[in-house]
Amino acid sequence: MTAEWRETFRLWSRTEQHTRALHEARAIIERALESAQKPYIAYSGGKDSTVMAHLVLQYVPDTMVLHWDYGRAFVPEPIQREILRNARLIGVRNLRIETSPLYAKLGRRAQNVLGKHMIGKLLPQLAAEGYDLAFVGLRKQESSKRAIRLRTNKALSVIPECHPLANWDWRDVWAYIVTHKLPYLSLYDQRAELVGYNLVRFTTLFDPEFEHFGALAIDNFLHWRYRNETHP
Repeated sequence: MTAEWRETFRLWSRTEQHTRALHEARAIIERALESAQKPYIAYSGGKDSTVMAHLVLQYVPDTMVLHWDYGRAFVPEPIQREILRNARLIGVRNLRIETSPLYAKLGRRAQNVLGKHMIGKLLPQLAAEGYDLAFVGLRKQESSKRAIRLRTNKALSVIPECHPLANWDWRDVWAYIVTHKLPYLSLYDQRAELVGYNLVRFTTLFDPEFEHFGALAIDNFLHWRYRNETHP
């Protein structure tokens, strides 16, 4: 990130809007922790989940942080290492990594695995283990689909969800990262040069699911080294 962008986000952190967003997020987390007995944090390694995890861990440092591993065909090894390193740097003590054997078996032919194996099997298992709340870093601004999900408060499973960043602007996310000196994936800066920090997002690479977002074109341009990495 350039010095100019860092200063832009530092200035945004001093605005009334960011102060309100931060206070709201903390209030949501505090209320959730008053009722939840065994919460966990969903952590993808993206910017939003990084901020949310850091916020929640300030209250309960030992909260379990759940990371779903999409396999090396979708998240190449250097990026996966960054994700796990960043988790440690933001203070994650209790990291749980789950995945599906289909990623190693099928490579990029492994489609709809998240729904079947994570949502369909893992989340009910977590509920059986006693987890009663999931902190999820979704924001309404990201897409109309997510805005609807947040408005209707529709959880992915029987475990209720808490969304502390639901009303945050993209500038709030980056302002928090910059002012708290949080680590973030290096691919954000690479992609931001093409689409801007307002639109940049972290997704699985060379994934047909995100073709309608133009992600494949960006992947081919920036991450061509991983184009043929279809197996672990």
